[in-house]
Amino acid sequence: MNEKSVSDRLAEDAGLNGALVEVQHPGAPWVNKIVIRMFVADATAEGVARDVRSVAAVAVDDPDLRGEPLTFMAVQGAPADFSDPLTATITDSASVMGSVADRLGVGTGVEDILQLSAADVRAVAQH
Repeated sequence: MNEKSVSDRLAEDAGLNGALVEVQHPGAPWVNKIVIRMFVADATAEGVARDVRSVAAVAVDDPDLRGEPLTFMAVQGAPADFSDPLTATITDSASVMGSVADRLGVGTGVEDILQLSAADVRAVAQH
């Protein structure tokens, strides 16, 4: 997967201010975890839920994301607003993901991380 290409597609097609997609390997090199760090205009639970829906709608048809569980983080602003956008998604992430999971009716949200199974992504994309 070309992470930059996927990031650019998501930002454009889902209407985000920007996106950083990263494939992590927790526990073992053969374990893949796709993390989507969204740069959003509205970091409220409602705004982030709306953006997660938009990303899910793109992801279900994306050749690199289709059928994959996804982990989301969100930070208000655009990548250009930060000297280090990747660090900003950690230090400045919106701690609304529990409320986002409640609004979506699927997934597991804790503080600044939302985890959706592949089935959750498909369900969110349909709404």
